[in-house]
Amino acid sequence: MVFGYTPLDPLVVIFGTGLAMWYLGREPVRLIGFMPTALSLWFFFPTVTNLTLWQTVPLLLTGRMLLKGGLRMASFAKPVFLLVVLVFLASGLGALIVGADGTRAAIRIIYYMGIFSLLSFAYEMGRKPECYEILLKGLVAMGIVYAAYGIYQIIAFYTGLPLRGIVYSASGGSIMAFEAGLLRINSLANEPKRLGYVLFIAAMACIFLARMRPPQRARQLRLASYAIFAVSFLTFAGSYFLTIGLFALTAILLYPSRATVYVFGGLAAAVIVAVLFPSLGLVEAVQHGYERRLAEVEVGLDGRQVYRQEFFAWDYLAKNQMSALTGVGVGQYFSVLNAEYGVGAGYNEKGGLMPLNSNFLELTFDLGGVVAAIVYASWALLILQLRRARETFLCLAMLFLLLQSLTILTLSWQALIAGVGIARLATRKKISPSLYPMQAGSKMPSQVS
Repeated sequence: MVFGYTPLDPLVVIFGTGLAMWYLGREPVRLIGFMPTALSLWFFFPTVTNLTLWQTVPLLLTGRMLLKGGLRMASFAKPVFLLVVLVFLASGLGALIVGADGTRAAIRIIYYMGIFSLLSFAYEMGRKPECYEILLKGLVAMGIVYAAYGIYQIIAFYTGLPLRGIVYSASGGSIMAFEAGLLRINSLANEPKRLGYVLFIAAMACIFLARMRPPQRARQLRLASYAIFAVSFLTFAGSYFLTIGLFALTAILLYPSRATVYVFGGLAAAVIVAVLFPSLGLVEAVQHGYERRLAEVEVGLDGRQVYRQEFFAWDYLAKNQMSALTGVGVGQYFSVLNAEYGVGAGYNEKGGLMPLNSNFLELTFDLGGVVAAIVYASWALLILQLRRARETFLCLAMLFLLLQSLTILTLSWQALIAGVGIARLATRKKISPSLYPMQAGSKMPSQVS
């Protein structure tokens, strides 16, 4: 029995927000361990928008930032950070004054303020020596719970037990997605495609936390990593699989010796499962998904129904080069695309939002292509700096999120990982200007901002 929205939804949001407030009041660094769950858990409070923990918790951080008198950031990252903030303020103010959708502009302004506050908070907490381990623990705990519930979804669906499926609204019920007849899990995330990268980062966290634990506990964590990673494939999300492929190729360039072992080991495991268990239909499901998505791309805007808002977005930017450079105003792309292409672009036939799935495109429409390019170039530079400093987990996590953000919205996760990464780089620079490598996971002295 598949159920959707229940009275438990707002209670989870209220409890999670209260827990975040308690952490902020007692020991703020502990909130870093709760952030992965807060940024992915799909329970909501229906208001003008579906209010979730990934909105309320950054809103708390925004309030904290205002009370403390501003954002905090490392000196080497301030120029880009301030540039993006200034462009955001100009674009947001313009959207409020002359934009076609003032309500959406206000909501998006609050969203971006939460992103800036999350990045600043993660940087502030990341300077504490215990923050890195707390982050890993939070990711591991979240991954184990999500993977376990994902397996339960499969068991429950085929045995008639109650389960929570994909829920889009408080009144729309719940559905389950399928690929070539196989159930696609979404666990406690809102959709299968948003579960994949969450489990992938959690699986990596298990590996790196294992390096900080005794042998027996380390073995358990490595087994948990393999299990979580295996469960992530049950999302059958094409964009997630594509990102894994791109990530594997890039990781081999960054870490030729270690990454090669994991990549080819993973390929070998996949081949063995496909050969030994052909009746599961996993290969057919992946192939079916690939062919279906390829057909969507080939048809593009010419289909009777356009499946992806990105087709409208790229077409619009190609026709409006100035908008590609400067953006259309914070939160205005819904009405802009709708005015250009009609129902099905920006808004559906019921007036519901149809958001983009690409962070790069969202940044381009909201802040302009120049700023989007600067942001992505800065993330790429941060990845290289983390590689140089031997911050392997943060480097790889940031790399995966950056690649995934081209097809799925991961900006809040990027802010969390980047903030901690910048903090550890800043602390190392203060210890040694040459960024002399320390072993990943090693303790660093806490410093006051």
